[in-house]
Amino acid sequence: MEKHLFLTGPLGCGKSQALRSALGPAILGAGGFVTEIERRSDGSLLRCSLLPAAAAGGAEGFAAHPYLDLSGPSPVHDNEVFRGEGVRLLREAAWYPFAVLDGLGGFELLIPQFRAALTELLNAELPLVGVLMDRKEAEALCRRLGLSERVEANIAQLWKALQADPDTRIADLGGLHRKKSLRVLEQWIEEYPR
Repeated sequence: MEKHLFLTGPLGCGKSQALRSALGPAILGAGGFVTEIERRSDGSLLRCSLLPAAAAGGAEGFAAHPYLDLSGPSPVHDNEVFRGEGVRLLREAAWYPFAVLDGLGGFELLIPQFRAALTELLNAELPLVGVLMDRKEAEALCRRLGLSERVEANIAQLWKALQADPDTRIADLGGLHRKKSLRVLEQWIEEYPR
């Protein structure tokens, strides 16, 4: 089984929920990060924050670091969250038996320090499991936020690198692939988190 597993699929297909549910309490022993998503009553995106992976397992005492706020008339994003907290969480992941990267593939890829720390982690021997935004939806979100075409180029570069890596598998949770991808996730969890 590949050491790196990324779940992808359309927005709202349950990538993060599937990952967190399958890991259960094991996520408390993970390095890396999770994204906390707040939605409006109609289901639309309101706010995204970055937290250590253990926070998804119920560990308390972690401060949420909001990086995207859609509550006002125009979107507000804070790239400093990825330059500081994001880089720290990626670097500290090496201290844990495995890492969770829930979610990748958006405007965090604009930050050179984040990309460098991510590349370093992906090149390490550390098992990791994560959520990778669907490429087209990630690019559409970046356009909506008014970000440059550099983000789309960085998203394409990340996908290309992951697809070319023999130690990485990308499992699509959308449509007909869902059951097979959930089995792959279960197999990864049986082999790696210790």
